[in-house]
Amino acid sequence: MLLGKPELSKVIVENVIKPKSGTIQTVSKSPRYAESGEAIQGSVAKISCQFVDTELAKLIQKSGADTSELKTYPLELVGNEQDLIGIEANDLIGSEIKLDDAKTMLKWEQGRNGGGWRGLKLVLNVSEATNESEKK
Repeated sequence: MLLGKPELSKVIVENVIKPKSGTIQTVSKSPRYAESGEAIQGSVAKISCQFVDTELAKLIQKSGADTSELKTYPLELVGNEQDLIGIEANDLIGSEIKLDDAKTMLKWEQGRNGGGWRGLKLVLNVSEATNESEKK
């Protein structure tokens, strides 16, 4: 029986408990690439972030402990390129972002023997979030 060619990069994992919000620690923008493999100047395909669970960070801070040792998790911001270009990386660092609409997806991790789908990441479509807020 052939079910079709699976696209693991589009698999959504439903049985995961995710934080309600995250505090962004690091940000990097990834450009789109031409067919030749060269990066297209001024383009943005996605924004990759690392975040910590905001509720846990606040609890740790309340107890007087250092939050810099908290585990960070990957978050990708995707969507319309114009929406992504308008997001400033410096404005994101330290900000709190709601993760209610984020999807949990498989994460490709590069290793010394190639790579594989070894982890999970949250993916948030910023264009969908913008469209939803415009509808209200």
